[in-house]
Amino acid sequence: GDQLDIVVSSAPELSRTLTVGPDGRVVMPMSKPIMAAGRTFTQVQGELSAELAKQLRDPTLAVTPRAYSPEQIYVGGQVGQPGTYTLPGRVGALEALMMAGGMRPTARARQVAVLRRAPNGGMMMRTVNMSGGLRNMAQYNDVMQLRRGDIVFVPKTHLAEIGVWMQAFRNALPVDFNLSYQFGSNGGNGTTVISP
Repeated sequence: GDQLDIVVSSAPELSRTLTVGPDGRVVMPMSKPIMAAGRTFTQVQGELSAELAKQLRDPTLAVTPRAYSPEQIYVGGQVGQPGTYTLPGRVGALEALMMAGGMRPTARARQVAVLRRAPNGGMMMRTVNMSGGLRNMAQYNDVMQLRRGDIVFVPKTHLAEIGVWMQAFRNALPVDFNLSYQFGSNGGNGTTVISP
């Protein structure tokens, strides 16, 4: 989402403003896509110069920032309000979960996943033990500061996954299941409770 001004003084018709794509790359005519995420302006400028040198003689260019996109993270899974959140400063996984309304009772707090894009464009993942949260700081292993584009995902507990599977199984069957319980004697004075 960041915007870069590319000024090619040796070929002014190539000068333009480029937006860094979701994959961290910028695309310019007469050049293959260049990785800009995690690099300095000088590094991007050098790689763009090398690419343009394949088509132009001694290209001279300058790369400068025009605008920065807000630093946003994504919080999803078993949280109160999944969505995109702007980083207000230094934030870890615990603060991100608080911004998203906390974890639901069906959350698997011991295996909260933090995903981050690697320099090669792939994804890296780390699990964070959030069980107990602020109550159990000795077990809390959230020492990683979140960065722009990080994803915090809270999976369901095994019991919640089984419940979802059982509900889907019951809905797929062509018959209805009813359970009945009889309390008291068989003489007709007992109470019968029927639940779907």
